[in-house]
Amino acid sequence: MVLAAGPAFAQDQQPRPWERTFLPNVSDYGGVGALQTPTARFGKDGQFFIGASFVSPYHRYFANLQILDWLEGTFRYTRITDRPYSNVPGFADGQDYKDRSVDAKIRLSEEDEYWPEIAVGLRDIGGTNLFGSEYIVASKRFGNFDITGGLGFGSLGTRDHFENPLGFFMDRFKTRIGGGNSPGSVGSAFFTGPVAMFGSVSYRVERVPVLDSDVIFTLEYDPNNYKDDPAFTDLTPSIPFNAGVTFHPASWIQVSAGVERGDTVMARFTFAADFNNGSNPLRNDGIPPEIAIRARDGVRSTLTEPTPTPAAATWLPELARASVGAAAADRHFTLRRFQVQQDRKIAHVELAGGLPGHELQDGYEVAGAVARAVPEDVQTIELAIVDNRGRQIVNWSLPREGLRNNVMPEEIDSGRRVASVQPRDAADDSRIARQLFRVAAEQDVVIDRLTLRGDMARIYLGPMPFRNYVVSAGRAARVATQVLPPEIETFAIVLGDDGLAVAELTVLRSHLERMAQDQANVDEVWYQAQVRQASSPDEDAILNTDRYPSFDWSLAPRVRQQLGGPDGFYLYQLYLRALATVRPTPNTEIDGFIGANITNNFDSLKLESDSQLPRVRSDIKNYLKEGEVWIGRLQGAYYANLAPSVYGTVYAGLLEEMFGGVGGEVLYKSVGSPWAAGLDLNWVKQRDFDGLFNFRDYDTVTGHVGFYYNLPFWDLSGSVRAGRYLAKDWGATFELAREFESGIRVGVFATFTDVSAEQFGEGSFDKGFYISIPLDIYSTTPTKTRFGLTYRPLTRDGGQQLGRASALIGRVGDYDADGIARRWPAFMD
Repeated sequence: MVLAAGPAFAQDQQPRPWERTFLPNVSDYGGVGALQTPTARFGKDGQFFIGASFVSPYHRYFANLQILDWLEGTFRYTRITDRPYSNVPGFADGQDYKDRSVDAKIRLSEEDEYWPEIAVGLRDIGGTNLFGSEYIVASKRFGNFDITGGLGFGSLGTRDHFENPLGFFMDRFKTRIGGGNSPGSVGSAFFTGPVAMFGSVSYRVERVPVLDSDVIFTLEYDPNNYKDDPAFTDLTPSIPFNAGVTFHPASWIQVSAGVERGDTVMARFTFAADFNNGSNPLRNDGIPPEIAIRARDGVRSTLTEPTPTPAAATWLPELARASVGAAAADRHFTLRRFQVQQDRKIAHVELAGGLPGHELQDGYEVAGAVARAVPEDVQTIELAIVDNRGRQIVNWSLPREGLRNNVMPEEIDSGRRVASVQPRDAADDSRIARQLFRVAAEQDVVIDRLTLRGDMARIYLGPMPFRNYVVSAGRAARVATQVLPPEIETFAIVLGDDGLAVAELTVLRSHLERMAQDQANVDEVWYQAQVRQASSPDEDAILNTDRYPSFDWSLAPRVRQQLGGPDGFYLYQLYLRALATVRPTPNTEIDGFIGANITNNFDSLKLESDSQLPRVRSDIKNYLKEGEVWIGRLQGAYYANLAPSVYGTVYAGLLEEMFGGVGGEVLYKSVGSPWAAGLDLNWVKQRDFDGLFNFRDYDTVTGHVGFYYNLPFWDLSGSVRAGRYLAKDWGATFELAREFESGIRVGVFATFTDVSAEQFGEGSFDKGFYISIPLDIYSTTPTKTRFGLTYRPLTRDGGQQLGRASALIGRVGDYDADGIARRWPAFMD
């Protein structure tokens, strides 16, 4: 894992202090900082930290991500070990208090020679706001010293050094008002109340010999007097200073220890990763198929220099004919006529066939072989080239002296290329397609359909294991060079999932041949490639019947978990998942999975739902507890191209763990456009708690109109889905996500419906974040499988969508011109 990278400097040029980059120090709260206080420092774009800090009575578990170059986000759970979860007898007995927090920090300016790095941040933005605070902070580096100073509000301002200057403009800033209106809501106390100064000094000792690591010593002034802290213990510091030391036992591990509040030991452990680094040296992608060259190896022209002929050479007709015939065969010609008329000083040659597009150049080279083979008194070579059906391509009268001096006819010098496409009937196409399917399968390339038209082949890719679909396209093109007739010059490779034709990538066969001979690179080929909207296969498209019906299955252990509830801080289930997929045709899929419990601690789930809405999600504990063996999904789906850029699907069955039913979706997405729009409509009925084939009484109609957009900056994408939710409430869901260079996708979402905050219950509205990790950055073989984790502070019933496995945006959204361009460097992998 790559953790830090800095500018490159010449050996005799040392970086100035503010230009040096280091793995940043992580604070007790999980953000980049000193110990208890923040700094204006940031990680590099895509840097991720996960870890825990322990300063009694607080145990903090955190995850931190450099979301953008200028934006840092932190999610944190805090255990307050001296405070019970609840004062109500029988409710969460034996549990200490747990608090969820979300932090954000924004860079306002970067450091230079005279100006510090400046940032503004917020801690514990929503929810209970027990640790709510805001700050503005500046950091400046001088050699190995890093000095920070800032102003804090909230818990960072309890030492109350001076009144809030914002109070001069509005009275509301003078007094610290309450935090979140209810657990899970967003606070309104930002930058209110008294202000305190804070600061820190850190010194980095580079490459300590015993540890073989940089060591950072930190001293900070703590602006928190802890009088308003949520702990039950008196935490009044004996001195307002904290001190600590940090080192790295490995490139991806950070360990810290220190003393805080004058008498309390601190320990902190942090693990790091880089979301922009997706390299995996352990993964074996297999050997790419060879590219077959239609022309012979080596230089095309055999007359780069005049070839002298001995003056006393003996004229042997049989030997001359054999020599010319060999030269013709080497260039895929058939020698149909070879005659020398010595009295007229003329040699007649007729050739048939040849490589399409290369007949003139290759024919001229055969004429050169004739010039070397015939008697010295022959002055003219009459050369005729015909195709295999006898149609004339060219008829030249070539001076022998010109051939000897490599003077080419005007047609060759001007670059004209005459193609001769051999007519094929349906039986020929079928034979070629069967051979292509067979050879492709032998080299782990999946082709579903093939259409041959003139000098073009349209190749419809099937499901391949590469997450980068351009790799799949490149390997299909390689295989095509091995099988398709030489007159096929254009490869149109159709990309898409589940039989959907989404994008068509067109490359020329001659460009592939040039790359194979190191005469071109992928950038040059991309310049001449084309990406256009694909259309559904024509009636004459030849189906790879050996692939259908297809069956695939897997068996693997899985974990599902719940974090931070009143019934237990960490609830889990280890189960065995059997997944199977049947495809009767490329566009039809029957898939599902069965789960079988191995072990769990779900017996701790006791809290009953208090929802005022239909319990479409809040009864999840009953599903978790009752199903020892359950059907997670069992559905059939059909996918189709309805029109250019328009896709559709219909599906029915047990659609997810809690609902079954029928539905359909239509989506518009053009390969040249950054946006998409769609509509889905579903009738569903709630499944029984046992997770098998029984149903409960509740049913509803749910559906949404969706708009999706790939933003032109920071690799961000957003969506809005508005409609009717499972609890029959109406509203909209907003989502914003970023995909990093490794393929890891991180996003946040929030749903607002016509359900009031009181009806919704704790949390006020549905919200959360998710992370989706491609497993091929860790696996030893290529795979499209992803590991996904979605976190909601609370599971409530308002704003809940149907969990559809057949959503179209996930099947067609990545297949566009921009996506192909980003992935193009891997075309020859």
